[in-house]
Amino acid sequence: MSHRSRILLCGVFCLNAIGQTMIDLRTQSKNVDFSSATSTRPFKSGTVLPATCAVGEMFYKTDAPSGANLYGCIAANAWASQGQGSSLPPVTGKGGDVLSTDGSTTIWNALGGDLSGSVNSASVIQLQGRAVSSAAPQQGQALAWNATTNRWEPQTVASSGGSGGGISMLSQSADLAVSRTSATSLSIGTNCSPTTPCNVRFGSAAYSLISGGTANITAGTGTAYVYVSSSGLLTVGHNLTVNCTGNCNAQTGVTSFPLDSVPLFTWSATSGTWDSNGGSDLRAFQSTKAIQPGAGLISSETAGKTTLSADPTLLGMRTAAPPTSSTACTTGAWAMDNSYFYLCISSNSWRRVATASW
Repeated sequence: MSHRSRILLCGVFCLNAIGQTMIDLRTQSKNVDFSSATSTRPFKSGTVLPATCAVGEMFYKTDAPSGANLYGCIAANAWASQGQGSSLPPVTGKGGDVLSTDGSTTIWNALGGDLSGSVNSASVIQLQGRAVSSAAPQQGQALAWNATTNRWEPQTVASSGGSGGGISMLSQSADLAVSRTSATSLSIGTNCSPTTPCNVRFGSAAYSLISGGTANITAGTGTAYVYVSSSGLLTVGHNLTVNCTGNCNAQTGVTSFPLDSVPLFTWSATSGTWDSNGGSDLRAFQSTKAIQPGAGLISSETAGKTTLSADPTLLGMRTAAPPTSSTACTTGAWAMDNSYFYLCISSNSWRRVATASW
């Protein structure tokens, strides 16, 4: 082979060798792994977005804020940021906090307002900025506002588990309710106020209670009787050692509700403490009192009013002195004047006897 032929043959093979180093990754590669490469730069980069682009192209803008560097071509010659424009704040020391925003940045904040504690063990410590008592509620109690302690507290608005049925079907009514606020204290009528008085009526007399009271026990075992007396006093009758504060009166020697009282509650006590489930709600918005006539008495009911009268067949009724012996009368009727005593012995028939001193 001549020297010229060798040069020509080498040129052909060299050109072919150079052509084989140009690889189309899209069609000539499979499972490409660049993890061992010294460096990779999949995007074009710079500080100015290219004036033209085709949908799907990407560009890394080196002078953009961290997290907002990547841009994508969303339409012909139109670029849009693919980042959020901000990054999460550090999490160190922020256990239990929640991520929020002030309108411009994201920040970690602890629970506040009416909540306290972490996200997983948050508890309500107030309602609308007003404190909530930590006292455990009893059966039948609801959360109610106590103006005396200035906080929300469990209060009995229905039967508290005792023998009394009370007004459990009117659970929205808290008038003159009694609740156990501690082992030694009963709160009575805490919802009575000048704007929402608790009203009690005795016949034609009505009393408005504008504040409640507290019954404090120091010794004794037995039962307290909470009622409104006929004079309009909020009273705690007992055979214990009890004193009242506020609009409340403690009355010793009481073992049952007085006949002329309006019953509210009974509450049992053991060894100087109020029993946790010792209350019986005896309030009633509906009530009646039956009047049974006895011998010689007659009762009649008209428009809700009871009228008592004497039975003329058993009791003689006094009338005016009759002018004649045949004056109209009912058997048993009688009369008298300065001279005679008159008696009706049968219908319209009188007899009389003279009266004299001796």
